[in-house]
Amino acid sequence: MRSDILGTVAVDLLSIPPLIFRIIRKKLVKTTFADIDVDIKLPHFEIMHVLKEEGTLHPAEIGEKLLIAKAQMTYLIDKLVDLNLVEREMDSADRRTLNIALTDKGRKLLDEQDDLIINAVRDNMASLTDEELETLLSSLRNLRDTLFKLQ
Repeated sequence: MRSDILGTVAVDLLSIPPLIFRIIRKKLVKTTFADIDVDIKLPHFEIMHVLKEEGTLHPAEIGEKLLIAKAQMTYLIDKLVDLNLVEREMDSADRRTLNIALTDKGRKLLDEQDDLIINAVRDNMASLTDEELETLLSSLRNLRDTLFKLQ
């Protein structure tokens, strides 16, 4: 019985991230990207979010967190550097190593986009009933708490 439940939970857990990505992130983020003057895509914003949350990181660490290949990371970071949204910094412990940090311009853009995205998510969920919203809120909190236990 426990083995069956574990198998079902594993399958369901693996199906959640792509579902969230498709329904929430891609749909809503795409609509907010239309309003910005900077030519960047979702992976660029994801890199910037990781830097905002984690601070200065090596490109390999960012790629590992986002499951982005090294070759693609170089291209994405080059674009962000060219737009002055992130900067390369020499590692204080090893001068041969360059880390990536969010610039003030990048932080400002992220803050503006986050507000737009949150409002878009709110507008999108406005069609849910109060009961559906309560259930969703409770489920998301339970999922978050459970995932923290698994770390």
